[in-house]
Amino acid sequence: METGNKKGKKGFLIIESILLLLIIISSVICVLLNNELNKAKKSYLKNKSDYKLALENLNIKKVELENITNELNGYQNIDETIESIKKEYFGEIKKLEDDILSGKSDRKIAYMTFDDGPYNNTYKVLNILDEKDVKATFFTISMNGEYCYDNKSVRCFDLYKEYVKRGHTIANHTYTHAIRYGLYNSADSFINAVDRQEEHVKNMTGGYKTNIVRFPGGSSQAKNLKEPIINRLKEKGYGWVDWTANDGDGKALYSTDQAWNNLYSTVNDKIEVILFHDYNSITTQILPDVINYLRENGYEIYPLFYESNMVNK
Repeated sequence: METGNKKGKKGFLIIESILLLLIIISSVICVLLNNELNKAKKSYLKNKSDYKLALENLNIKKVELENITNELNGYQNIDETIESIKKEYFGEIKKLEDDILSGKSDRKIAYMTFDDGPYNNTYKVLNILDEKDVKATFFTISMNGEYCYDNKSVRCFDLYKEYVKRGHTIANHTYTHAIRYGLYNSADSFINAVDRQEEHVKNMTGGYKTNIVRFPGGSSQAKNLKEPIINRLKEKGYGWVDWTANDGDGKALYSTDQAWNNLYSTVNDKIEVILFHDYNSITTQILPDVINYLRENGYEIYPLFYESNMVNK
């Protein structure tokens, strides 16, 4: 009997040991599983956080992309926007002109124009106009060459973009200005010089189109070719203009007093087209005071535009 009990106790101990071992193994497995679950949970939470952050960054980039797209669309339509603003701006000046000419308004207008540039001195003129918040019209030529006639170390053709950048009007004074060297030989020679300058302005500015011409030396220089030239200009969509006032800087000008006397004697109408030359140092000296003088005498200063009553069409 004792032998049987011993065998029973031994079998029980074995079973007990096995159960204990199983419990230990189960505990270890539970701990390992719990650790893995915790790792998985942490990984999930981290991935969830990373996903949320990535989603937020994606939304930010989406908004940035939309803003960039809208900005690019704005640039694509910039020319149309500028033309619309210019049309409205010049439209208001045209209404003012009409009121002045009909006697409905006592206001006065001075159109400030500069011939024969660009020159290195033109930079000084542009800076003065900027300081005085004045927009003008520049009747350009190209016979002086790529580098400034008055400073061969400076590239004058860069000034074409400066005219546009600073909001001035570029007009056509023919490519050569060659009054004594074939410009007025025929209507063809004149129109060819206009076309050549038009192409040059377009190339230098990236597409700017002129629509106002000034005859080098004035329209009287064309003599019997004046009407044929005017007809050809009309066919090509150009207006033309001379001037009503000047300081004499296109001829011999020896002092600021002489320039002032010339200006005083010619500025007397309610609408003036004033002729200056942007190479002349005397004009550059008096220009700030000229602007002050015009304003003090009731003149509003504007750039010329095609629809103006002062532009012949």
